[in-house]
Amino acid sequence: MEKKKGKILGDHKKVGSKFIPPMSQLGMTEVSYVNQIFPEIIWMGLLNKREGYHTGIRIVEFMAKKSIEIKNTEKFVNFSLASSYTLLGADQKNQIVAELKKNSFLPVLQKSLAPLTCLYERFPMAFLGPPDDHNSKETMLTIIKECISDCINKYEQPGMVMQATVMYIRGITGGLYFTNNIKPPNLDKIITDFESDEGKKAAASVRAFVMSEYMPMEGKRSDEWSRSFWNQGYKIDKCQFPWDKNE
Repeated sequence: MEKKKGKILGDHKKVGSKFIPPMSQLGMTEVSYVNQIFPEIIWMGLLNKREGYHTGIRIVEFMAKKSIEIKNTEKFVNFSLASSYTLLGADQKNQIVAELKKNSFLPVLQKSLAPLTCLYERFPMAFLGPPDDHNSKETMLTIIKECISDCINKYEQPGMVMQATVMYIRGITGGLYFTNNIKPPNLDKIITDFESDEGKKAAASVRAFVMSEYMPMEGKRSDEWSRSFWNQGYKIDKCQFPWDKNE
């Protein structure tokens, strides 16, 4: 029996001269880790780089839990993403700062995030404030460029730890559930045994999750901060390529 040939782009919907793929018809759009997700989580990369994975994640966890407690909406918010903090009002932000100060986490965050707070306009977490004494602009540029270089690859450990933290924060703040027949990924392995089979399996699950986390089914997530981060980067420091001569 001859197999019936499918129509090319048969599952796409034509709107004017454009063909819309099935996922986009459901309200889901293509997401870029580099362009959209990375600017939302680089703050955790800076924190991890300065304080180490365990301390960094502990501080993110504390901040996320406190933010969940005081947010004024029933809708779940993942506070591992920088833009989530724009949903908090001035009084709520002051509460977060007070709690961080009480637990001695505020100076650590201020020092770690200084390159974002001091160099970038409209950084969603700028309400934390700059450190009492911060590095020179040149030093902060070096720090953030090194962080970008270390974390920009979503398959390598520094980038994977940031992504795993996004999943971890959703889980511990009540926004993630698994059915009995699905085994949750072992996120610890991404830190302790990254190259193992279990570590690689966990990493694959996390990457898929993070893409879906940024791609909500209802409405469209704002990418204002993500676009601003990269656009400001061109103004803050010039692009330099390996073949450029040293000046």
